[in-house]
Amino acid sequence: MSLSLQLPRHQAGTRISPGRRGVTDFAEAISPVFDTRLRDVEAAGPDLWISSVNVGPMLLGQAHMSGARYAYGRDHRKVAATGLDLILVQIITAGGDRREAYRDEITTQAGDVCLLDLTRPFQSEALSCANFNLAIPREAFAARDRDLDDLHGQVLRRDTAAARLLKSHIETLWSVAGDLGLEEAPVVGRTAIDLLAGLALPASDNPTVRAAMAESQIARIRRFIDANLHDPYLGPGLLCHRFGLSRASLYRLFAPLGGVREHIQGRRLRRAFDALTDPSLRHLPLSQVAEGHGFAAWSSFARAFKTRFGLSPGEAREIGATAAMRAMAAAARDQGLPDWLRALDGA
Repeated sequence: MSLSLQLPRHQAGTRISPGRRGVTDFAEAISPVFDTRLRDVEAAGPDLWISSVNVGPMLLGQAHMSGARYAYGRDHRKVAATGLDLILVQIITAGGDRREAYRDEITTQAGDVCLLDLTRPFQSEALSCANFNLAIPREAFAARDRDLDDLHGQVLRRDTAAARLLKSHIETLWSVAGDLGLEEAPVVGRTAIDLLAGLALPASDNPTVRAAMAESQIARIRRFIDANLHDPYLGPGLLCHRFGLSRASLYRLFAPLGGVREHIQGRRLRRAFDALTDPSLRHLPLSQVAEGHGFAAWSSFARAFKTRFGLSPGEAREIGATAAMRAMAAAARDQGLPDWLRALDGA
């Protein structure tokens, strides 16, 4: 058992807060991902709960839904409002659901592995269902965008080797999550992501399906931003020209994320944080890290960095990645699951 600081965990639902309060807490916990609706509630009431833990570059959780007809999904408005560029993996462990992405409606059952791209719409309905879920930033796959384009709506059936291996690995990971320390989490999370990519991406190579899909506009813009954070000219003007948008349209798209300028700065700061806490980059001057992430003035970078992370750039480098993760994990203990999901995506 690790003696280091343990991973922060979040729980919500009727088993934590019985009755209406628990239902509300459950809905709020998953609100960045899904809008929810209950009907045909049984006399005993709904049984809804979710437990989640940060495991390095991903969020691992377990969820249960029963005692009512439960619908959840994302429409285009939800996609735009939340702005999450995450891949969600759902491994059905009991019951099942009926779901529809861009493919035809399908029914899942225990053992199936379901893949969703949260930049695209999705709808599902279940009477009784339990699952493991993994929320993973797209960039964590270290794959080109087109390699992930047709993951949305994919279901790896329970009788396939890929589904059995993934389910077994995640069950084992969940069983030891309580013993993992912050130092171990990045490697453990990375291993799970690599296993998923190795098993699921080959099965997703379908040109016909890929050609049938349309990517959401805000997701395209956010990927362009992430690829050009080093450019000091990156801003509303460049984005409007690149994507053929008026400033008013661009500002409306990014309003749910706090504004386009704020989003760009947040992404730059997060990348700078990663660079400063990476031991292999300790040889880079602090000013070079700032300039390499689009900050022309040191004073504005240092001030924004301190505001965002509670550490100066020099302090972040001095204490290193592990201690910085400890500080961030301590702050995460005071946050709810919605904050974790947004932080995971860097929004």
